[in-house]
Amino acid sequence: MSDHIPNHPSIAEVDLHAFLDGELPEDRARVVEAALLADPALAERLAGYEADKAMMKRLYSPLIDRPVPQHLIDLAQSAAQSAAQSAAHPAAARSWADWRRLGAAAAVVLLLVGGGTYLVNDPAGGPAGDVVQMALAARDVPAAVPSDLAPYNAALSRVVALNIKVPDLTRAGYRLAGVKVEGQAATVAYRDADDRLFTIYLRHSDGTVRFDQFKRDNLRVCIWQDDQLSMVMAGEMSAAVMQKLASMAYVGLTA
Repeated sequence: MSDHIPNHPSIAEVDLHAFLDGELPEDRARVVEAALLADPALAERLAGYEADKAMMKRLYSPLIDRPVPQHLIDLAQSAAQSAAQSAAHPAAARSWADWRRLGAAAAVVLLLVGGGTYLVNDPAGGPAGDVVQMALAARDVPAAVPSDLAPYNAALSRVVALNIKVPDLTRAGYRLAGVKVEGQAATVAYRDADDRLFTIYLRHSDGTVRFDQFKRDNLRVCIWQDDQLSMVMAGEMSAAVMQKLASMAYVGLTA
């Protein structure tokens, strides 16, 4: 089920955020605009989102030109070190989900404060370009929703050599559309209320740590990679919506 606005079954929360960011296609924007003009409650809802966005810009825009705080870099790197220790000591594996959530929180802050890109020991971007090409090539996921996710959860865990599961993104207005596992990689596909495709490409990391977001043709692409898990997300959306989905997906792998 998509996260639709009450009394507006054709409009999802993600549509309001994309409208506010100026990222909706013209025809879709006209639908949302008409609904806003006809419903004062919906217009008030959007005004609240706009006020939140303005507040965030007011609070954080002065930080854009500053270097990433060292304590945040240390936080992200300590998460990667914890991963290595967990791999070396199986008894510590039970804390994997905890430190991964810590790393996810650090990455969100780094994406916000650092202006969209954060690299560790990989200043040139390394093989990320190849990962993106493979992720985009794998977006042809069959439009069939699995009735039982257990085999797919097991397959994803095998691919990345970690205990993970298919993330639930229904709260963001995205329904599961299919799962494809090929060799040492997997693609999980979702669709929003307008049938727009959002994919998560998963494979075991090559060891580098990378957080990055950019546009490739008409797609927004986000690379979220730690020392064990490599995740490339792609879809037609604004940077703000991608950041929200990326955070939900990353944490949802173990939640």
